[in-house]
Amino acid sequence: MNPINFSVVPAAEGFQWLLGSIRIFRTQWLRYTSIAALFLLIMQVASVISGGILVVFLKPVLSVGFLAAAWHHERGELPEARHLFAGFKSNVKALLPLGGVYLIGIIFAAAIAMVVSGITVEDVLATDGKLKLDQATQLQFMLITIVLTLPLSAALWFAPALIVFSDATFVQALSVSCRACLRNWLAMLAYGVAIFLLVLASFAVAAPVLYLFQSAAMTFAMIIAVPLTAVWMISDYVSYRRVFHSNEQIAPAGRV
Repeated sequence: MNPINFSVVPAAEGFQWLLGSIRIFRTQWLRYTSIAALFLLIMQVASVISGGILVVFLKPVLSVGFLAAAWHHERGELPEARHLFAGFKSNVKALLPLGGVYLIGIIFAAAIAMVVSGITVEDVLATDGKLKLDQATQLQFMLITIVLTLPLSAALWFAPALIVFSDATFVQALSVSCRACLRNWLAMLAYGVAIFLLVLASFAVAAPVLYLFQSAAMTFAMIIAVPLTAVWMISDYVSYRRVFHSNEQIAPAGRV
């Protein structure tokens, strides 16, 4: 097993990950939007078919598609819809279990949060399908779950890219990803703030349209969500390159 080295980057790098992703997206925005739309469609169909279980296992595999599209784009090729399925050709046996780790981790975190919050399964849903919990208990439950899933998110952040680009094993990818995120927690925090501000700004700009055309609000929301999804997924590639290949500067991808 070859060691995988990573860099500890400044906090400001978190903002650069998003800016770099936007630059890459902007040069081929229509193609990336199409890939993101296909990704969301597959996720929606998978959710309907399996009640969300299939989505958990598909996401790590399909996320590799954006990594592949950005990688080819940087090297002068066009990002294409076929890149979305690159994960099925790149060590899918190591990618699929990532979804299982996420599912088990979420269940484990939620179970602990329920115990700490003093709630039971019977307390969660009433007979009419509405939550029986008061707002304070709901907030406590959510906060505890989020805190407990932070290490899980760290372990999964770079794992798909490490499996595909660094030929890491399943266990190695989780371990290295977790350590890289923990060592770069300031950059991760800055990135989270940047993503939040981008989403907030996007919906703030679209707010008048959503208000004037309330009947089509869901459609407009999806129109906004598709390019945002593309930028978010591309940023996985940018952050991987900046942390694991810091000596390779990411140049703005040019038009092909």
